[in-house]
Amino acid sequence: MKVYHDADCLLHDPPHEILSGRLVPYLESPSRVQCIKDALAKAESFQFKPSETEWPWDIVDYVRMVHAEDYVNHVKCIYDEWVAAGGDESAVFPETFLHRELSTGRAVGASNLSPIAKAGVYCFDLSCPITSDTYRAAIASARVTLSAARSLTDTHSNEDRGVFALARPPGHHAQDAICGGYCFFNNVAIAAKYLLEHHSCGAVAILDVDYHHGNGTQQIFYDDPRVLYVSLHAEGDYPYFTGSADERGAGAGLGYNHNFPIPPEKGTDEVYCETLQQAADVIKKHDITYLIISLGVDTYQEDPICDFRLTQRCYTRIGQIIASVGKPTLFVMEG
Repeated sequence: MKVYHDADCLLHDPPHEILSGRLVPYLESPSRVQCIKDALAKAESFQFKPSETEWPWDIVDYVRMVHAEDYVNHVKCIYDEWVAAGGDESAVFPETFLHRELSTGRAVGASNLSPIAKAGVYCFDLSCPITSDTYRAAIASARVTLSAARSLTDTHSNEDRGVFALARPPGHHAQDAICGGYCFFNNVAIAAKYLLEHHSCGAVAILDVDYHHGNGTQQIFYDDPRVLYVSLHAEGDYPYFTGSADERGAGAGLGYNHNFPIPPEKGTDEVYCETLQQAADVIKKHDITYLIISLGVDTYQEDPICDFRLTQRCYTRIGQIIASVGKPTLFVMEG
């Protein structure tokens, strides 16, 4: 399997985040990528590839197929604006969030706000500090994912029907105009749009196996019947306000969103694989060209912030169930 990567993905390295009210070292650290690379390098079946630099468009133009232009510009420019306004040089860190009850019904234009205030317009939690290198890393993460997606479209042999994007920062919590959950640009959404718009495939499915619900991916495609979104995740856990089974899509996309929340105390190998098989059966009912996996392995029993109890043996079975869908598959790293 080809594994696409980019050294620029390591540049995003904030000093800390706030987790459960505590100031802690940033958990989504660059060392995650190196640990994964070291593990994959021990197996002969993985072939490492640098992200591709030759594209018809600038990478940010592919990002804009998913994300609002003002939001993209915010991620690009806010650090310098923040520091110029007196913000701490370590990272942009919101102190106030734009809550619907604060605006008293009037529209709030971010362009008229100070940089200190803007930080809370485009972010929904305290896990997305923006440093001087965050934008460059997020663009590299999108470039890695697009490189893997393009490789998948060039692949015709049965032994090479899967490609892995070792992308970082992750993406599935990023909505069209808001960051959160360590995510700035939604990599799987960018890949899906790229495959739909640039390779004329009729439909794709996104299967999200991260411990946390991919609120961003759901929001981006909630009314789009070309993208089937299917998610297995912990019930009642972060991001807390999305991911219920009755969230089924809207408008033309009604019926194309499927959530399979699993109570954390039931997150065993057996229950997880039974649920994943149900999710795979849903996907098999749809006529898709490509399958995209939001690959979170925070379902593992020793993950520091999650509560499922999946063993190493379970991941072999997970791979077999995914393979049973029988479609060219793009794996994109999440949590």
